[in-house]
Amino acid sequence: MKTRDLTFIALGAAIIAAVSSLPQIQLVGAVPITLQMLAIMTVSAILGGKRGGLAVLIFLLLAAAGLPVLGGKGGLAPFVGPTVGYLIAFPIAGFFIGLVAEKTRRFVPLFIGMIVFGLGLVYLLGTFGLMAVLDLSFKDAFAINYPFVLWDTIKAVIATTIAVRLLPLRLFRTA
Repeated sequence: MKTRDLTFIALGAAIIAAVSSLPQIQLVGAVPITLQMLAIMTVSAILGGKRGGLAVLIFLLLAAAGLPVLGGKGGLAPFVGPTVGYLIAFPIAGFFIGLVAEKTRRFVPLFIGMIVFGLGLVYLLGTFGLMAVLDLSFKDAFAINYPFVLWDTIKAVIATTIAVRLLPLRLFRTA
């Protein structure tokens, strides 16, 4: 991996951390609304699969090390609480969103990738985490995601729009 790649990965992790530290809204249940997923989807699409997934993973390692980048929280507690499934899903989603972005720079296919991986995969693994931590049925745990669908879809539209505009720049190409 080149210095340029490492720099982009570090910058991506820093951007996700900065955006994730912005104020959050607690609507219902145990999972807050943040701009974290917007940052993860945008950074992953711009950096591509490998670099995007690594940026998200480094962000999570910084959080686990104690930096307060998860809505003002850090350390291992978020990784054993209700958000554990979502946190596990983030780098996986980042990798796949990045792969989709490497294959296309068109809005609709990239938006579909954001929905499938940024929402579908994250909601699914998040649901499993909620089931395990809160001892809920799949139906009850999955229902916790419902209030977030509209907001996350809006985030996916914004992330796709930003990525489609920035991807043509030679700056972000891996080769």
